[in-house]
Amino acid sequence: MLNVVKTDAAAGREWEGPGLCWVADPRKSAPGLDSLLTWAYRAGASRISFQTGGSPSIRVYGRNRKVNDDTLDEAEIAQIVNHLYGADGMARLQGGAALDTTYEIAVSRSERLRYRLNVTPTRTSRRFGANVVMRPIPDLPPSLEQQLVEPGIMEAFRPRNGMVIVSGGTGSGKSTLIAGMTIAKLHDANGHYDIVEGAAPVEFLLDRVKSLCSTINQSEIPRDLPTFEEFIRGCMRREPTDIIVGECRDTATMSAAIQAAISGHTLTTTIHANDVALTMQRIASLCPSAERENLISAVAQSLRLVINQRLAQSTDGKRTALREFLVFDRKLRTRFLETDPAQWPSLTRRAIEEQGQSFAKSIQNALMEGRISEQTAAYELKEEG
Repeated sequence: MLNVVKTDAAAGREWEGPGLCWVADPRKSAPGLDSLLTWAYRAGASRISFQTGGSPSIRVYGRNRKVNDDTLDEAEIAQIVNHLYGADGMARLQGGAALDTTYEIAVSRSERLRYRLNVTPTRTSRRFGANVVMRPIPDLPPSLEQQLVEPGIMEAFRPRNGMVIVSGGTGSGKSTLIAGMTIAKLHDANGHYDIVEGAAPVEFLLDRVKSLCSTINQSEIPRDLPTFEEFIRGCMRREPTDIIVGECRDTATMSAAIQAAISGHTLTTTIHANDVALTMQRIASLCPSAERENLISAVAQSLRLVINQRLAQSTDGKRTALREFLVFDRKLRTRFLETDPAQWPSLTRRAIEEQGQSFAKSIQNALMEGRISEQTAAYELKEEG
């Protein structure tokens, strides 16, 4: 059963869940779970976590808070997992699979709350366990202006063709930034874009965005199509102007993405890396060894913009984006084409100082604009070494 809890993470609001069970009828009714998720969404949580033998917790603006002191036993976790994913959810976990999907709560006829869901099998003192992590998805992303996107990025994020890469850690706002770029394209009265997106899962549903002359279609991997590679292969037969790949996480996806980028399309994707130089290293490492030489050459010719983003504590108690980025003009692409990929990180760092924006510069700008404190700036600069 759920108890009333009060936490400063919710700005003094109480979670009103007394007398509600987590799941009353799997796949149909989860009064306690939905109550907590709705409350956390309203509180601005970026993460809600449940785990076997542990207490529910939320993360608000980079700070963790326990919801209450109650612990979840195996039966309660099993009910939650099977409600969120399906009747075979726990069986899949026990078979060694992690689960990725979305979850939706209908608050009213006009309002739905969406969450990105990951469930991972874990080992606990009670033997088998599970960790359920849910990340709220805003209805629509903030505009690029609201995200305080730099002029250099604004001028470069919609090339006629080639690759745009947004990198960073989990939860750094990569998908939000790309969604903001996509909405800007849809709102362009002279854009005439035909955009197709494949993501795992699709976070922002953008078919509701009204556009005078552009279209967007979104597919969820693996629910609608089995793999990103299959999605990209199908894109080649649909004549899009822009292809969005939720994440390049393996060699097959990277190879297909590069082929799309050199075929006259604009390919936008995300990669997990800590800065732009390491992003370049990661790109090279994801090229399959059997065709690495040709793909490395294709990457050097097709790159247009690489952005790395991280979130820092802001002066309003929330978080603000810090960005390092590099725009690839023809001259810079030639330099990369003529350079051994092992030297790409060092070449990237020099290029950022010459014609891009480093994290150090982004930190200084955020401090001057009053978005971060001197203490936060010092911490972030120390992390930069």
